[in-house]
Amino acid sequence: MHFKNLLVLTPLAFILAACAAKQPQSPNWLGDPGDGVVASCGFNIKGRYYQEECARTRAREQLAARRGVTVSSESVLQERVHNSSSSVTMTKQTEEEVASVMIKARELGTWYDAQRDLFYVWMEEN
Repeated sequence: MHFKNLLVLTPLAFILAACAAKQPQSPNWLGDPGDGVVASCGFNIKGRYYQEECARTRAREQLAARRGVTVSSESVLQERVHNSSSSVTMTKQTEEEVASVMIKARELGTWYDAQRDLFYVWMEEN
């Protein structure tokens, strides 16, 4: 009885180890961005491009906030279901209060976490 359990569990252990080995390691800057900022964005109904732009916008907003720029952002996500069809709409409104401050940023790196469907961007002020 114990031998049969071992035969079942051994291949399972190898499969789990192989799956764990395939996951790409996250970059060091994710936990320690230095003087820069790291921002992320999850799933976007409009696709991967909009997901990436969302992360970049969030990073720029963080950089602007460091300079005393007031940034106010509000997102509204609405989902409608009628019979068997559904639709999702998202509205985002961002207000910035700037007093003659020009903020230039450069992208230092990006990383996509496929397991969590999160796109990360690392930026610093130029």
